Amino acid sequence: MKRFSFWIKFFGLLLFCLLIYKVGWSETLASIKKVAVIHLVVAVFVFWLGFYLKSVRWKIVSNSYGIPLKSYQAFKVFSIGLFLANITPGKLGDFGRLFYIKDQLPSRKIGWSSLIMDRVFDLVCLAAFSFIGLVYYQVNFKIIKTPDNLGSIFLWALLLFFTVLVFFVLRKKIKRSLAPWWEAFNSHVLDWRLGIGAIGITAVSMILVYGMFNYIAWGMSIPINHLGLFLGTFVLGILSLLPITVLGIGIRETSLVFIFQLYGLPSQDALALSLIIFLLQLISFIPGAIWFYISPVELRQLKDL
Repeated sequence: MKRFSFWIKFFGLLLFCLLIYKVGWSETLASIKKVAVIHLVVAVFVFWLGFYLKSVRWKIVSNSYGIPLKSYQAFKVFSIGLFLANITPGKLGDFGRLFYIKDQLPSRKIGWSSLIMDRVFDLVCLAAFSFIGLVYYQVNFKIIKTPDNLGSIFLWALLLFFTVLVFFVLRKKIKRSLAPWWEAFNSHVLDWRLGIGAIGITAVSMILVYGMFNYIAWGMSIPINHLGLFLGTFVLGILSLLPITVLGIGIRETSLVFIFQLYGLPSQDALALSLIIFLLQLISFIPGAIWFYISPVELRQLKDL
């Protein structure tokens, strides 16, 4: 199973290679050269600002669980977790944040709960923006077709039925297994004002980070509809979570090429934009990499958290 999971991740790399072969590396490189260095520098600083805002949210969440994180410590450890998340399978390394604050944790369950809550804010905002994006593209391009035969409708209904049935049969076992974790998860003192504040911080940070697609596209003088591009990047974010890619490579590029084709724009510009954003993301992880190598942790230790 592990071997299968390892090899399936190369699906995204295969897609990427096919895109490069079809579009052409020289054409893509020519598009990359359209962006000025100053725009790249600005984008990196905006990425750092977005990450800092997310670390503020994590501090708010952690404090609500009785974890006494300070602002600088939260940003430092969050940056390390961000770096680790992008060099470990399934972003598991992000949970390495707990290793750096283990002496401040009331319990291991509380620590895990704080990280899960932190992730929930990300997923809720990403899902909300993605839903708006899907509605936008459906209204403008009719990309999702309704089933045109009874067979498709029957298969979807059957899948839904079996999903509900399995959950119903296993509900007591699931509830019994999750009960202690659910109790720890609900032990926070995050009231509605702090909750709304955390959602607001998450939304702003996502607008900054995902908005860099628009900023770099503008720097490359790409005549795309910026609302469509902005909303489409959140759908890319959802697709990049699929366990068939490494760091979103291949899936991100293919999806961006699809968006550009909807607007009648060349694929090499889409591929160039995606590669530039990928490079900027790697550069933005440097602070976390530096802090990690100053205070390293072995991957074996992450498994013991």
